[in-house]
Amino acid sequence: MFEIPMMKKYIVLFFSLLSLFSQAQNLSCPSVFTEQQKSNLKAFQQQLENGQVNLGKKAMQYVPIKVHIVGNEKGVGYYPVSFLMQTLCELNERFIPTGFHFYLESEIDYINDVELYIGDNNAIWEKSEAYKSSTAVNLFFHGISDVWCGVYFGGVDVVYIRNSCQGPNATTLSHELGHFFGLMHTFYGWEGGNTPTEIEKIDGTNCRSAGDGFCDTKPDYVGERWNCPLGKNLVDPNNVVFKPDSSLYMNYALDACHKRFSNEQMLAMQNNLSSRGIAKTSADISNLPPPQKLYPVPGDTSVNADYVELSWKAVPGAFAYHVEIARFGDWNYLNYDQLIFDTAVVVDLFGHWPYAWRVKAITAANTCSSFGAVDTFTTRELPAGITQVYKTNEAFLYPNPVSLGQKVYFKTNGETEVHVYSSMGKLVAKLEANFQSEISIDLPVAGMYFVVFKNAQGSLTKRLVVQ
Repeated sequence: MFEIPMMKKYIVLFFSLLSLFSQAQNLSCPSVFTEQQKSNLKAFQQQLENGQVNLGKKAMQYVPIKVHIVGNEKGVGYYPVSFLMQTLCELNERFIPTGFHFYLESEIDYINDVELYIGDNNAIWEKSEAYKSSTAVNLFFHGISDVWCGVYFGGVDVVYIRNSCQGPNATTLSHELGHFFGLMHTFYGWEGGNTPTEIEKIDGTNCRSAGDGFCDTKPDYVGERWNCPLGKNLVDPNNVVFKPDSSLYMNYALDACHKRFSNEQMLAMQNNLSSRGIAKTSADISNLPPPQKLYPVPGDTSVNADYVELSWKAVPGAFAYHVEIARFGDWNYLNYDQLIFDTAVVVDLFGHWPYAWRVKAITAANTCSSFGAVDTFTTRELPAGITQVYKTNEAFLYPNPVSLGQKVYFKTNGETEVHVYSSMGKLVAKLEANFQSEISIDLPVAGMYFVVFKNAQGSLTKRLVVQ
């Protein structure tokens, strides 16, 4: 089995997600709650019934999220960062009425695990705890599931979202976050083709004891995906004919139908968030200006395809930078799409092709800022065995390949900066080597790295494999 080169991975992944997205809406949400979580919701609903809940408007709460993006064992199948940026932007718009605003707690956690990638239930229960943050909402984006679009696992308190179910304008994540903050389906009791013991009536006389327990959500008996309005009538125990409310996120209507949480649902979510103690009362939601690009020079026609270095000036207040590269400037098929926590990145492309690139600065709480101007460059491939001109004597790194946990040694014949980049372009080490010096580094994660030797006359790039 061969591995798709990084550039081709992004093209294949984007095509796959776009083609599968419409199919994915037919999948379900088998979220699982603990008995304690169910009891907590019932207790709050009883407080609503007794008039013990403050119904006044609450101040905005800023909620940390920890994003985990799962690929298979080869690191293939990651959820695109461009989708993530749009998803978070749309999510915060949708949640304005709830008084929630989400922000990235830290860098994206990339996980290469085929069992988590395919949504294996046992693996999720056994492995998620090791990855999750105890101070944030944990979202895992993974590749495949024949059963669900999204699911909340109450026992480990994590949300899993199938990649193809959370594209532009999708509401799967909003639905699953409703579960995370304690909400049941509007059709609670009807899941899996079941019929509940007590059926909710349209007149509201049993709204606390039947259905989802909220009195401002209409009865709903439909436990499969449906378009709005529902193509059939429902009949309640009093023979009242009605159709369910398609606008609520917590039903199974198609995504385009969803618009809102009910007032009581929002109060329950606020109560759940308060009990978790993870929110803060402020965050930087500024729209940052795009950074000023430094390299490559716009229109450069001789960029080494094996070592494309992009750099820009820092933007004050930036949490990270979203970088995109597209061959021929076609942004529907990205060749590079990453969130970078530095002001430079090294990318491995291929061929003699024209590329366009753009970058934007984001805060942790605002991924909606705009990209700067698009610049172009053209790559070239150097002869076999040559990476880039280096106008001093040779630089050495050894051993190569190296075993995981073993030190790597660098040796040069002059004053040189040594930059080590991961295969995704992230700077993981920056060292200085003097005349005839020998320095070492221990790289704790297996994979391919780019080692860049730089001096005043030029640079040399070598690939390092950690096994």
